[in-house]
Amino acid sequence: MSKSDYEPLSHLKCYAHILKDGLLQRIDELSVSDYPAMTPNQIIGFLRDFLINLSEVIEKTVSEERLKTLSSSIQGLGIFLEWLDNAHTEQTPRGLVHLLKDIIDHLIPDSQVIACPQAQYNYTIRDLGNHMKALIEYYIPYSKQGNFKKYLSSPIKLISFPRIERDNMLAHTIFGHELGHPIASDYLEAESKDNKFQEIYKKLQQQVSELVDKELEESTEDDSTRLKITTRLFKEILQIRERALEELISDAVGIFIFGPSAFFAFYELFWSSNLDAKPAPAEFYPPPRMRMRLMLDLVEKDGFNNQFSQLENNPAIASYVKTTQTFLENAERLSAVKEDQAEIESNPILKIAYDSMEASLPEAYNFAKEKTKKVSFDSSVIFSQLPELARRLELSIPPNEVGDPSNPKTVDYRATLLASWMFKLHGVSPSSGITLSSVEINQLHKLTLRAIEYVILQDDYKYHTEDKA
Repeated sequence: MSKSDYEPLSHLKCYAHILKDGLLQRIDELSVSDYPAMTPNQIIGFLRDFLINLSEVIEKTVSEERLKTLSSSIQGLGIFLEWLDNAHTEQTPRGLVHLLKDIIDHLIPDSQVIACPQAQYNYTIRDLGNHMKALIEYYIPYSKQGNFKKYLSSPIKLISFPRIERDNMLAHTIFGHELGHPIASDYLEAESKDNKFQEIYKKLQQQVSELVDKELEESTEDDSTRLKITTRLFKEILQIRERALEELISDAVGIFIFGPSAFFAFYELFWSSNLDAKPAPAEFYPPPRMRMRLMLDLVEKDGFNNQFSQLENNPAIASYVKTTQTFLENAERLSAVKEDQAEIESNPILKIAYDSMEASLPEAYNFAKEKTKKVSFDSSVIFSQLPELARRLELSIPPNEVGDPSNPKTVDYRATLLASWMFKLHGVSPSSGITLSSVEINQLHKLTLRAIEYVILQDDYKYHTEDKA
């Protein structure tokens, strides 16, 4: 065979190399970007080393199918370019990354964080480290996998948020919910190993059997068909119950971490949705009205309403407190409507699942509260900081500190968020006395973001200087 003859294997190798080199070039272009934290640079280092090692893998591959798989995988790695291109400081606020890193460090110590906006209106936190680990295990020879330990020694969290809300730190308190998903998973795993769950399991089996017997009372279906129907319904009820607990535990974590601010953010998120939407495949989300109701219950049980009441006579913040209380009262009236509950009660499958879920919810909340105690919303400190922070917002000064101007005290950034939420809910411009304009609300968002950056930088500086002293 002459050198001019077409060789499929050589052609596929060449194509894989072109893809690999193209990706490396784009990564090199991104390496000069300014990122809010070190994690994106570490990911760039990982990708460089991975692709360089992949060159040798490509050359040694003698299977066309393997080369096709390699090329397809390199194409898939292009998603890293999107994440990295959106993770730099022109697209991702430094304050948001530092806030989330601070909270995650309390929940999962030594984690790495990369955050980036997305076009879709959604908040997510994914485990990027496991994805990177899988790439190494599948493509890199075992003898060289140890070279990548430096990149994979800590959990790596990929955080996505709606690009339209990029600078709106008030909305980003929804991340408390996303931080709750791993906690919800831990609870469900612990519950499944508890003897009590066997009782729950048996009760659900009995209820499903009774439901099928009732539905097929006059049917001539054989035992095999009845068993299939029973098994299908049982699996569906378990899934509905699990999904409800996942979402409601995560909602609770949002309240435990961010306090009332988490509820305010979810209220806005839910407002444009069908509040009484029934749990439906494949996600089986609980009705938004139910979620609002349960979050308001937590706001009351954690004493936040009482804390607001104690500020009613403070002239610096009284008007903001009154508006906030009115807002909460309106939300309570809205959530008191039980149409969502009626929809669930009318559906035997949903009723069985939700009755079982509600019986376990108090224990699940206690579990979540214990898991978040290191980063919980400290109302005894935060509420006392609100009056001075409200005054700073009126003066268009970032709400990051209180006390004597010559010796100020950095606040808890949850106080910054709550003060800004109360300012927004009050909705009156201090300068004009009329309704806040969209320009003024955007200014509020920037002041809040700047304040959080200041708080975290000041706390970091204090930590390092005290540590050296």
